[in-house]
Amino acid sequence: MMDVPALLLTCLEELTEEQLKTFQFYLSSVQLLGLPPIPERQLENTDRQVTVDQMVKRYDPEGAVIITLRILRRMNLDDLAEKLERYHTRGNITTMYINLYITITVQCRSNQKEHSTDFIITFILQELTEDQLKKFQSSGRTCVFPPIPKSQLENTDRQDTVGQMVKTYGPERAVRNTLKILRMNLDDLAEKLERDHTRGVKLQGDNSNSPIS
Repeated sequence: MMDVPALLLTCLEELTEEQLKTFQFYLSSVQLLGLPPIPERQLENTDRQVTVDQMVKRYDPEGAVIITLRILRRMNLDDLAEKLERYHTRGNITTMYINLYITITVQCRSNQKEHSTDFIITFILQELTEDQLKKFQSSGRTCVFPPIPKSQLENTDRQDTVGQMVKTYGPERAVRNTLKILRMNLDDLAEKLERDHTRGVKLQGDNSNSPIS
């Protein structure tokens, strides 16, 4: 997952030199969202990296993203603003899933339970629209074996769908089958599930001999 300064730098790399100067002009001369502008001398003859550093230092990472979005839209660079907002939001969601997975893993280990896989798949599936969920359920009956009977998935929500998968395949095969189905149409979501699951398994391995406080 790309951190905020790296994400902002990638965004500014798409600006021409003239657009960068306009962007810096807004930063140094226009008060946005009630926040003070960055002194002009701190941006004079600076490149994209220094510009990002100054924004993060003055506004903190989240504030820097908000300011960047506001300036890009004032410059009528809506496509670039949408791209930045999309990737930033996606990064926040991924962070939330990772933190949630770590919390669940610790709690499950403390309670001697093995339900963390159920939770992480369920929360990944929360990103599916209702139509995508129905397609996921339908694909699960045709591309994985043994298929779950249609009657067991009819009118079920995400949690029930995951429950049926774990019951039929076990936790690890449920993850593999979920990845297989997502990769048919949703590669980004599949990569997120694989990354979060792998990180959670590694965490369990690293802490296998550590007492839970």
